[in-house]
Amino acid sequence: MDAIVAKSAEYRAQIQEQTRRLTHGVRYHSIQLPDGHVLPGLQSLEDLQRRLAVFPLPDRLDGKRVLDIGAWDGWFSFEMERRGAEVVAVDCVPFKTFYEAREMLGSKVSYEILDVAELSPERLGMFDIVLFFGVLYHLRHPLQGLEKVLSVTRETALVESFVLRPDQTGRSGSPFMEFYEVDDLGGQLDNWYGPTTGCLMALCRSAGFARVEFAHEENQRASLICSRQWQHRITPCAPAPLLNVAVNNRDFSVRFHPSKDEYLLCFFQTSESGLNRGDVCVDVDGCGTPALRVVQTGETAWQADCLRPPYLTSGRHEVRLRTRDSDYSNTMDVFVTESTAPLPLTQRDIVPVLLRASYVAPADARFLDFGEVNCYMTCRAERLSAVDFVAVLDGTERPLRSILNTGNGCWQAKIASPAAMSPGAHTIQLRTNSGRCVEVQFEVSEYQT
Repeated sequence: MDAIVAKSAEYRAQIQEQTRRLTHGVRYHSIQLPDGHVLPGLQSLEDLQRRLAVFPLPDRLDGKRVLDIGAWDGWFSFEMERRGAEVVAVDCVPFKTFYEAREMLGSKVSYEILDVAELSPERLGMFDIVLFFGVLYHLRHPLQGLEKVLSVTRETALVESFVLRPDQTGRSGSPFMEFYEVDDLGGQLDNWYGPTTGCLMALCRSAGFARVEFAHEENQRASLICSRQWQHRITPCAPAPLLNVAVNNRDFSVRFHPSKDEYLLCFFQTSESGLNRGDVCVDVDGCGTPALRVVQTGETAWQADCLRPPYLTSGRHEVRLRTRDSDYSNTMDVFVTESTAPLPLTQRDIVPVLLRASYVAPADARFLDFGEVNCYMTCRAERLSAVDFVAVLDGTERPLRSILNTGNGCWQAKIASPAAMSPGAHTIQLRTNSGRCVEVQFEVSEYQT
């Protein structure tokens, strides 16, 4: 097949004829009835079976929950049900042909009329497998659409989309996509984007999928397998990293806003060398999130920067990481909340020993920041977080930004200073939820940096 390009008269005529036939009652999907008769559609049963066969789906899906987004006449929905899955089909408008087929098949597929932007786990629940076929390029906000797909995916999303061939526009190399302001592609007003296959894969990773694998490309339709989890390692051959802390890039606290584009920074230690972003697997609540950048900051110190996974619910979330060759690190907590009030204390009985404290002035003069007080302590707890303490700085309660695990039972608490600290003696207290209070004095020099 010749390459499809925007404003192609031949392709426009083809799509418009297809649209005319669909408008006059012709099905898009062929549907085979229990007695063997076939309700014919523009896509034959062989075509539909071939589209599905490029994905490694088992013949039986008993116990699985499947979501079919953009179900149209419902062939994929009914096929998933035939394999034993519980199926929810979604489309933005009600198709009479779907209702007719469901009745003739005696199907129990649930049919919801929703836009992609309305998908949510609160509304539909979570799904082991999500089908997202022929929808992406119809969305005005494709990345946001993929994030919505991710938000309801427990394990795997299967994505199929129209794609451009890089040679069509004389460009190659970096991923890119064309934007169609009006009806440039096929004469359809709702065809907004033409990504290359590389761009489509990059969009899926950027939406938050841990692994995006190429499955097939034919007639400018690319098929991808998008997984929430990292590939399992059976026999780790490197020591697990020590995750020091996971924080928000904006203020280096453990707080994240539920609807802001914030980055998750993971600081960790490992004896491994030569790591790149493909070697570090960051995990939030059991689901992987791709590292955008991995840099070495010291002899054994590393930093992995990720996008905060979209649509995290309010409350506590667990972060850990591993390398390709190691087992998982220890776990650190982050919190999603709109409130700036102190985080609620946990109920752990903690007995810390506060060793010393020091004031660190702000390092970047561009921001309204008054620096922080670092408290160094020992504690036998295997896991601490910012909600385990309340800090009292010179008699005033201050929230903890974060707590770092520095290894061997040593911890470092960071407390934001409410103002530039004056030279002289200061006092910092850490109160635990069990009522214990540890205190230490520290000096701020006249030329603190």
